[in-house]
Amino acid sequence: MRRRSTDPGEPLTVAAVAAAVGAGLDAGSGAAVVTRLASPASVAAGREDAATCVAVVGAAEDAEALAAAPTPPALVVAPEGLDLPALAGAAVARVPDARLALARLTALFDDRPAPATGERSAHAHVDPTAVLGAGVTLMPGAVVRAGARVGDRSVVGPGSVVGEGSVVGADCVLHANVTLYDGVTLGDRVVLHAGCVIGADGFGYAASPTGAVKVRHLGGVRIGDDVEVGANTAIDRGTLDDTVVGAGTKIDNLCQVGHNVRIGRSCLIAGMTGIAGSAVIGDGAVIGGAVAVSDHVTIGAGARVAGRSGVTKDVPPGETWAGFPARPYRQYARSLYLEGRLEDVWRVFKRLDER
Repeated sequence: MRRRSTDPGEPLTVAAVAAAVGAGLDAGSGAAVVTRLASPASVAAGREDAATCVAVVGAAEDAEALAAAPTPPALVVAPEGLDLPALAGAAVARVPDARLALARLTALFDDRPAPATGERSAHAHVDPTAVLGAGVTLMPGAVVRAGARVGDRSVVGPGSVVGEGSVVGADCVLHANVTLYDGVTLGDRVVLHAGCVIGADGFGYAASPTGAVKVRHLGGVRIGDDVEVGANTAIDRGTLDDTVVGAGTKIDNLCQVGHNVRIGRSCLIAGMTGIAGSAVIGDGAVIGGAVAVSDHVTIGAGARVAGRSGVTKDVPPGETWAGFPARPYRQYARSLYLEGRLEDVWRVFKRLDER
C-alpha cells in the first residue's frame, strides 16, 4: 500500500517511520526514503521497489521469507527478541508488539480515497427540518429525514438513509446503502460499512389463538463513540429500552445483534456471530466467528468465546469458553481428548466381553 500522495512535507524516511511506531533503529540508515508498506512475502517475491519498502515481521515464518528476498526492504519492523536473518543494508526497528506497529503503519501509509468533506450532491435529499453540521458530505442518493441531525464532518454515503429523529455524531462515516431507522443515535467517529441496518424491529411476537401478534418495538439503538460495524450487519432496536453498543467496540461483517442487547466498551465481535435478544456482553469481551449467543445470557467483562461456540449460559468474567454448548476451555479440550479415545475404550471392553 503506497503512502498517501496528498501527504504534505518531505519524503518519508526510515527514521520517521521508526518514530511513528515508537522505536529506535538497531541497524541501517535512518535517512533512506521509503514509499510503501509491504508484506514479507511480497518482498521475498522480488518486487521492483523492494529497496524502498517497509516490512513488518510478526513471526519466524515472516523472517524466513525475508531471508529469501533478492532485495531486502529499506526497513524491517520486528518484535523484540525475534531472530532475524542478515539483511544487507536494511534498517531494523524493534517494537514490543508487531501487530500494533502494523496497525499504526497502515494508517501512515493509507492512500485510499476519502470522500471530499463538505460536498453535497444535488441527488441527495434533506428534509427541511433536518439539521446538518459544518462540513457534512452527502453522496448521491443519500436521504436525511425529518428531525434528524448529522454532526460536523460526517459522511452519508450513496443510497444511505438517516431515519426520522436519528442523530449522527461528528466525524462519522456511513458507507453505501446504510440504513438508520428512526430513533438511532450514533456517537462520534462511528464507521458503518456498506449495507448495515441499524434499528430494524427485533424478532418479537406473542402467541394468540389467531396466530402470532407482533410486539411493537418502541426503543431505539444507541451506539457509542469510535465504534466500527462491518458490512451487512444488523443491530435491532429495543422493545422498550434501547439496544446499546459501547464505545470503542468493533463488530465484524454479517453479524446479528438482537433487541435489547447490551454490548460493553471495547469488545471485539467476529463475523457471522448472532447475539439473541437481551443478552449482555461485558467490557472488553472477545467473541470469535460464527458464535451463537442465547437470549438473556451474560458474557462477563474480559471473557473470550472461541469461534463456532454456542453460549447457552452465563460466561464468568475473564474466562475462555469453547464448544457447543460452550464450557470452560479446559473442559472443552478434555472432552475432545476423551472423545478421541472412545474407539480405544470400545476395543478394550470388546476384548473383555469376548473373554
